Amino acid sequence: MGLYNKLMGTIGGILIGAMMLLIVTEVLSRLLVGRSIEGTVEIVGIFLALAVFFGFSPCEEEKSHVRVELLLRRLPDSFSFALNIGAYILAIFTVAVMAWQVGLNALSAWMVKEVLPGAKVQVPVYPAKAAAFVGYLAFCLQLCVSLFFMVRSRKGPRSHAPAEGVNPVPTEDEGP
Repeated sequence: MGLYNKLMGTIGGILIGAMMLLIVTEVLSRLLVGRSIEGTVEIVGIFLALAVFFGFSPCEEEKSHVRVELLLRRLPDSFSFALNIGAYILAIFTVAVMAWQVGLNALSAWMVKEVLPGAKVQVPVYPAKAAAFVGYLAFCLQLCVSLFFMVRSRKGPRSHAPAEGVNPVPTEDEGP
């Protein structure tokens, strides 16, 4: 999933850059022309949501999610490993249910061609909801991949042990 996650992360970064440009353009328009650009706030909101959803899977692949390891570090490795497995199974179940519900919501929004209410410019919502479904689905798949490799290696996600036979810190005999 490495290439796919890089693509999702790149799209998320591009969306954040586009948000920045839209907000700067909106502010300059208000200062220089005295008028707002219709639909900017709505579009920025959609871009923000997409950037977040597209970032879940790459973040999981890099193990960058926030973890509280204060307790896990004090437990025996086997118990810590079992807790990690349980946490991943719970996360997979939770994210799968969320993906399923977001997918149903996206399908419903697409069928009625839902737009954001209140804006003079009709901004369609269904593409963003479909993209959110893709983001959740990718996150769920990445959680499954992470769980598979964790079980296969029998190490928790905090373990980044060097390859067998490799000494990461040279001893006095070996030198730098």
